[in-house]
Amino acid sequence: MRAKLSLVMVTLSLVALLAGACAVEPSPPSDLEVTDAAEARDAALTFLGEKEPENAPGAGITWQEEDVTPRDKYGHPVPGAVHREFTSDEWTIKVSYAVLPPERTVYRVTINSIKLGWHWKGSIKADGTVTEISAFRQMSEEESQKLAEKFLRNSPTFTYDGIEDTLTLVDTLRARCPYCWTFIFEFDSRHSGYGDRTGQARAEVITHHRAVIAVELLEITSAVMDDRWDMLRREMIDEQGKPIGILSVAELLENPVYDTEIKIHGEVSLLGELFCPCFELTSGGQKVQVWYDMMVENDGTERPAVSVEGINNGDRVIVTGELKGEGGTHYSKGDFWAIVITLTPPPPPEEPVGVSIDVSCDDFMKIHHISKEAEVPANSSLTVTLCSNPTTGFEWESPQITDETVLTLIDHKFVPPETKDGKPPPGTPGKEIWTFKALKKGTSTISIDYSRPWEGGEKAEWTFNLTAIVK
Repeated sequence: MRAKLSLVMVTLSLVALLAGACAVEPSPPSDLEVTDAAEARDAALTFLGEKEPENAPGAGITWQEEDVTPRDKYGHPVPGAVHREFTSDEWTIKVSYAVLPPERTVYRVTINSIKLGWHWKGSIKADGTVTEISAFRQMSEEESQKLAEKFLRNSPTFTYDGIEDTLTLVDTLRARCPYCWTFIFEFDSRHSGYGDRTGQARAEVITHHRAVIAVELLEITSAVMDDRWDMLRREMIDEQGKPIGILSVAELLENPVYDTEIKIHGEVSLLGELFCPCFELTSGGQKVQVWYDMMVENDGTERPAVSVEGINNGDRVIVTGELKGEGGTHYSKGDFWAIVITLTPPPPPEEPVGVSIDVSCDDFMKIHHISKEAEVPANSSLTVTLCSNPTTGFEWESPQITDETVLTLIDHKFVPPETKDGKPPPGTPGKEIWTFKALKKGTSTISIDYSRPWEGGEKAEWTFNLTAIVK
C-alpha cells in the first residue's frame, strides 16, 4: 500500500516528538566514520545490537542492496537526495540522506520486519553518533494504540482543557497495509475551539471532540479532529480536507510575496522528471516550480535539503517555503524554495445517500398489511418510520430480519407527537423509527407486527414488510 498519508522526514521527526516517541540521548561519537548508506546501516545495527541483543538483526546477515532513489523520465537519479534499501529474508532497512559535504551528512535509517513485527528509526551523523527517533519495539495493535493515545494526550487541544475522565477509545479500524490501524477517540473539552487557546476569546461550554488517528508502522500518518482540525499541522481544514488560510498557487502568483515564509497547497507533478531537485505544484489553475534541494543563495549560503520520501506525483501537499524574488546563479525568479513539505489528507469518502420509508396512520387505516420494496446502497442507512400510538395498547414488536449479514438494526426510538403548547391531545399518535445499516450486497426482508403484547391481546393488527435490495 502506497503510504499516501506518510509525512516527509522533517515532519516525521516532529511527529515522533509530539507523539511522545521515546527519543533517547544520542550515543557518543564512535571511532567509525560513516561515509555511505551501508556504513550508516551498520552503525544502526551496532547500536541496536547493544541495546536489544535478543531481538535486533544479528550479525552475519547477507543484505541485498537496491538503489531506490527517485529517477527522472530518462532513468537518471533525481539530484539532491539518495535512497538505499537493504533487504534480507526477515528485515528491511531504508537509508536516505541529502547530498551534502560528507562531514555534514546525516543519514536517516528505518529498520522494519514485517515478518517479525519490529520497527526502529534513527539518525546517524558522519562521526557515528546515533540518535534514536523511534524506539525499537513491536508493531502491535496495543503499541499502536498507546502511540495514538499518547499523541492525543500531548496534543494542544487536549492539554489545554481536555477533561481527562472523558477520553475514550470508541473504535479501532484495521487498515489494509500490515501493522496499520486507525483509532477513533472521543473526549470533552471545557471550552470551544482547537489547539492552545491562551489569550483567545473562547466560549466556556463543554465541547465534544472526535479524533481519528491513523498509525502505520508505528508512525502517526494522519490525525484529524472533528473533520475540521488537522492535529499534525495544527490547522483548520474544510470539508474536503483543504487547509484553511493557506494560499493556492494562483493566489500566490496573483499577489506575489517574495522572500517571506508562506504556505501554499497543490498537486505534485513532474517529480523525478525534471533536470533539477524540484517538482511542479499546481492549484487554482496555476503552477510553480518547488525546489527541495540544491538551494544556494547568491552569497553561497546553502539551504538544508527537504526530503520528498513518500511523496508521489498526483499527491496533494502543503509546502512551507519562500517565493524567490530575485534571480541568482543557481535559481530563477519565481522559484519556490521548500522548508517543509507535508502530505494533505485525502477528503473523506462520501457516504452513500440513505433511504427512508415513512408510513402514516392513515396509510395503515386504509391497508392494515403493507409490503414495500426498496433499493439501498451498500454501506448506507435505511430508515423506517411507522405510525405508533401506545395509548391504544398496541405497540410494534421487534423487527424480524431474514439476513442480518446484509442488513442489521443499529438504532430504534419513539418520537412523541409534535405539540405547540406542551401537551398533545389525548390519543395523538407518535412515530416509531428504526435505523438499519446496509452491510453488503444482497437481499433481506424486514417484518414488523403491531400487536397488543399481553396474553389474549390482538396480534398483528397491522403488519409492515420491507424487502431491501442492497446494491
